[in-house]
Amino acid sequence: MMATTSEHGAVFDEVVRMLTEVIGDEFLLDIEVTPETTFSDDLAVESVEFVALGQKLQQRYGDKVNFVAFVSDLDIDEITALDVGTVVGHIEKCLAQG
Repeated sequence: MMATTSEHGAVFDEVVRMLTEVIGDEFLLDIEVTPETTFSDDLAVESVEFVALGQKLQQRYGDKVNFVAFVSDLDIDEITALDVGTVVGHIEKCLAQG
């Protein structure tokens, strides 16, 4: 039996799962998370939750995906506009580089 993933892919599914753990599934009940979903406006992720997501990404992907370095290279407007798809794209790029 083959394992299946959503149309978005395994990394996307993993990030959504981590987000659910960080901000709570009751908050996400009324929101469909897509690649265009923003952390700030759509999900209202607070800085402590963003840090917790970064820690989960570090635990899952190790040093291959340095989320802290990725975010530290962004300016405040880019951080405010950051969406799930951009984070997924960063992870996929890092994993492809091996």
